[in-house]
Amino acid sequence: MSFPDYQHRIADTKRQILVIGMTGRFGRIADLLLERGHAVRVATRDPALPAAARLAARGADITRADLEDTGTLAAAAKDADAVFASGTAHKTGPAGEARHGQNLAEALTLAGAPYLVFVSGAGAGRPTDVPVLEAKRAVEARIRQLRIPAAIIAPVYLMENLFNPWNLAALRAAVLPTPVPPSLRLQQAATADILALSVQALENPRMFAGERIEVASDDPTGEEAAAVLSGCLGRDLAARQLTLARIPAGLATLMAWLERDPLAVDIAALRERFPGIGWHRFGDWAKEQQAHLVMALRGHS
Repeated sequence: MSFPDYQHRIADTKRQILVIGMTGRFGRIADLLLERGHAVRVATRDPALPAAARLAARGADITRADLEDTGTLAAAAKDADAVFASGTAHKTGPAGEARHGQNLAEALTLAGAPYLVFVSGAGAGRPTDVPVLEAKRAVEARIRQLRIPAAIIAPVYLMENLFNPWNLAALRAAVLPTPVPPSLRLQQAATADILALSVQALENPRMFAGERIEVASDDPTGEEAAAVLSGCLGRDLAARQLTLARIPAGLATLMAWLERDPLAVDIAALRERFPGIGWHRFGDWAKEQQAHLVMALRGHS
């Protein structure tokens, strides 16, 4: 990943920030916050993990906490100026995500309601009948109900979803799997952009508290994305829509919704509002992920 230059300047105000989810997709935020001079506390169920040891060596305070245990979460959040967390559906499914997010909201209330930056999902601000989005919607509703000062960062489909396990066989067969027909545009977000915006939100609560920001970095068609990847890898990839019967039922529901009710984040307005993020076009992201893509094509995860 690469991050914009401003991310490497020391923050004007040092804050005590609790990071929940160091091994998840957005765990890299702990490193970014440490680089910017913040006091970072990392909550984990297992402080003996190598990732915890690495962050401790960089100066993070590692504390034991479990999203299934409201008391441990409240203790971890005590005296924190801000908290960063994201959904857990990727590991626990929609029911687990809803439970974990609501536990977190309850815990923050017990801890005095520190400012929260929560990564949810685009589309979760309204009913969708998509289980993973309904779980995120329930968490957002509980955060509002408890009046926790919060900024909701809600990304669209992640560019990094290309590396999900159910996509790897297709990549090895020189196929770019797409959740919608290859001729349709699919709004996507780069994880680096989500993290950069989250750092801004953590450092500027007066600007971001109460905001719900849907995030998209680019919107290539599957055909355009396949052409970009082909040029990047020197190997022709053909875009083909995922066969829904071959992926988990909950994900199939999400994919069908993406085709039926495509998201409409105003990407130009987002870039204008937050010009310092260093937004990624799909081609920028592909160049940065070249080594990872090569490994995927060779059959390495």
